[in-house]
Parts: sequence; structure tokens; C-alpha cells
Amino acid sequence: MVGLEHPERLAVGGPVDLRRRSMRDHAEIIAARAEHILPEDRDLIRAVFADGMPVSTLARLTGVDPRGLRRRVRALARRVLSDRFVFVLRSRSGWPTTRRRVATACVLQGRSLRATARHLRLTLHAVRRHMDAVNALYDESRS
Repeated sequence: MVGLEHPERLAVGGPVDLRRRSMRDHAEIIAARAEHILPEDRDLIRAVFADGMPVSTLARLTGVDPRGLRRRVRALARRVLSDRFVFVLRSRSGWPTTRRRVATACVLQGRSLRATARHLRLTLHAVRRHMDAVNALYDESRS
């Protein structure tokens, strides 16, 4: 008889590894949020987390160092799972257009301040000013 001390044995189809389920849930979240990042990063995230392709295989196909690619995948996953990413994703619709564009480029797409300034044809000072406002709003929401 299966007791309550082993709930994993109650599952139909064999034992359930709760750690794997959590990883699968994270993979689905990461893949869903990848829609808001840069296209080349989105393709990488979808290949790893949605399609389940091993990073070593991707590295071999693209001719990139596997360790570097793993680092990049981890950094992208960390970014899309971060509280700041979620905050910008949820709050940006109520912001002025320029602030929304700057926050999207910096926080969601992961561009640097300088790259954002070039991409949006703004001054570095303007980008900093908008990111300071976004950071203040984020800090305020956390307290």
C-alpha cells in the first residue's frame, strides 16, 4: 500500500520528479517571454527551452564555443525571469513613448545604454534620464 509519505508514487504513469516539473515550468515561462527580446536571442531561447535542443548541439551547428553559448543562454534566462523584466513588461503601456522605447531596448532587449542611444537616435543623457526614471519606478514598486 502506498502511504502519504511517498506522494510521488501516487502519480499515474510512474514517479514524478518535482524538480523536473519545476524546470519544465520555467522553460515554458522563459520561452513565452522570449517574444520580447531581440530576434537572435529569441531564436536561441526557443531552440533551447521550447524545442529542447541541447546547447552543445547548437554550439556545434553554429560553430560557437559551448561554454560561451551556455553562459549566454543562462544570462538570457536570468534576464527574462527577473523581476525588473516583468515590471517593465507590465508597466510600460502607461509610460510616455520615449520612456517605453528606452525601457524596452534596455531592460527587455538587453541593449546597453550606448547601444540604446544609437538605436533610438537619442542622446546618452536622455537614455540615462529615462532609465533613472524606470529604475526609480521599479524601486518604488518593490517597497
